[in-house]
Amino acid sequence: MQNVTEYRNLVLKALLSAVDDDGRRRISDEEAAELAQEFTDEELAFGMDFNTPEEVADMLLDAGI
Repeated sequence: MQNVTEYRNLVLKALLSAVDDDGRRRISDEEAAELAQEFTDEELAFGMDFNTPEEVADMLLDAGI
């Protein structure tokens, strides 16, 4: 099992690589960094066994936070 910091970094990486249908990045570096901090360490630790970092990134993007 990964630690929370590694997991959060993988979520950030997934956020930074998210593109729209035209191949453009969906969010800026700053927005990705903010979204990656949206969940607390405890929330991430709880979900790590159930969601991949990519799934978490998709949830954050889809939520429009």
